[in-house]
Amino acid sequence: MITIKDIARRAGVSVSTASRALNNNSRISLKTRERIQKLAKDLDYLPNYTAKNLTRGEANVVGVIFPTAESSSPENPFYIDMLRGINQSLVARHYVLSIAIGSRVEEVLAYVTAMVQQAKVKRFVLLYTDENDPVVDYLRRENLDFVVIGQPIGDLTDRYVDNDNVQAGRDATMAILQNGGVRNPLFVESEYEWQYERNRRMGYEKAMAEVQLEPLVFKLPKRVSETAVEVFLNQHQEVDAVIATDDVGLLRFNRVWSKIRHTKKIPMMSFNKSELLALIDQDVRMVDMRPEMLGSRAVELLFTDRNVQKLIVQYEL
Repeated sequence: MITIKDIARRAGVSVSTASRALNNNSRISLKTRERIQKLAKDLDYLPNYTAKNLTRGEANVVGVIFPTAESSSPENPFYIDMLRGINQSLVARHYVLSIAIGSRVEEVLAYVTAMVQQAKVKRFVLLYTDENDPVVDYLRRENLDFVVIGQPIGDLTDRYVDNDNVQAGRDATMAILQNGGVRNPLFVESEYEWQYERNRRMGYEKAMAEVQLEPLVFKLPKRVSETAVEVFLNQHQEVDAVIATDDVGLLRFNRVWSKIRHTKKIPMMSFNKSELLALIDQDVRMVDMRPEMLGSRAVELLFTDRNVQKLIVQYEL
């Protein structure tokens, strides 16, 4: 493995001069910098970024924090796509990611605390936004750099990356209403009241008000109960379309729909775009919230001056 000492010896300079040249220090002449940088490239020299970061008390690691496993599915394609975007952006910065996940918030907090105190991780990306979250409280108290994917709840100054979920909810609803005379689209969300779900529901309700129709909302139980879904649908025979806040929710709902109304095909809409929807034998449209871009922009914001408060990623319908 080629080291900085090897570069310095072959270039006939001191280690400090080689280091400054590789870091484009203006104290070293341009001619010398170019010569040493070319030599390093020819020798496939890779800097020890871990050592460089540890000298200033920070590991070249970004912690990625999941919501508790009991309130979300880590295998949800949306999270996988966000991780892909995060990882690609971190690799370009010579950082790696480390995941904090648990079934209870106490477990997640313990993992994050260990990352900070033992592994010297100083930067984090949260894949969720929640009210009164002890994990976020800890990050604030320690004055750590972190970015939230999703709009923070309340009047907070946390930096975040998000879509315009209210507008996305409205546009999705309008698109469904223009589909073959739909008059009674059902909005399906989870019982966890995530902020993005609230915002998309607001957009749905806004669109329904604009066309003077009554909104109809169903909250999927935390533990899927086919009976609960069946009872609801039997009480609302008028449902002629479905808008779900994500792919997993639409799949769960459609499983029951297919059993009790298997001959009736209706327009359906989801706010994510994954191959899971190919499993649904319905007319499914998708709003692509571009999760990979959300992850990439979260890293961009994380390494940007703290004065930059937010970045918005445009969805595609």
